[in-house]
Amino acid sequence: MRTFSPDGTDRQSLSDALGTTDVAINRYRLSPGDGLPSGLHAHLDQEEVFYVVEGTVTFETLSEPIVVDAGEAVRFAPGEYQTGTNVGESPALVLALGAPTETEQVRIPLDCPDCGHRGLSPAWDGEVLLACPECGGEHRIRGCPACGREEMQVASGDREGETVVVCPDCGAERSEPQWR
Repeated sequence: MRTFSPDGTDRQSLSDALGTTDVAINRYRLSPGDGLPSGLHAHLDQEEVFYVVEGTVTFETLSEPIVVDAGEAVRFAPGEYQTGTNVGESPALVLALGAPTETEQVRIPLDCPDCGHRGLSPAWDGEVLLACPECGGEHRIRGCPACGREEMQVASGDREGETVVVCPDCGAERSEPQWR
């Protein structure tokens, strides 16, 4: 199945077409400046490998960025925070492989405003909801104050381990989320 995210990222799931049962396979075509969906996140129960077929993709982590050129791959162990962006001037083609196929334990590197636990779990109930696996609190981030987009994404900050909240449309950035 082929889908387009709100930012125009072209994603095609290859798992169903290939009949895979133990590995998820997705193909992404990223225009210059586009990123992989979801922003900075980790799968606690899934190992991921990204192979760049064309172009160059920079993967953000909580430490240093990793630049992956065409013909190269990068691996993220379960629990490692990452996201990728095409920072080049031409389109990038990326294959993403994840095992096991299904992933239930996704975390976003934000602190719970109730208990301070790091690593909120995203859910969808008509809009993005971030649940704390420690205290059970449910939270929503306010949208972008600059352009009004409802969904913000988490990105790595300037210092190692630091995160910021960024608007994927206009690039407005906050050092901490504003909760509603």
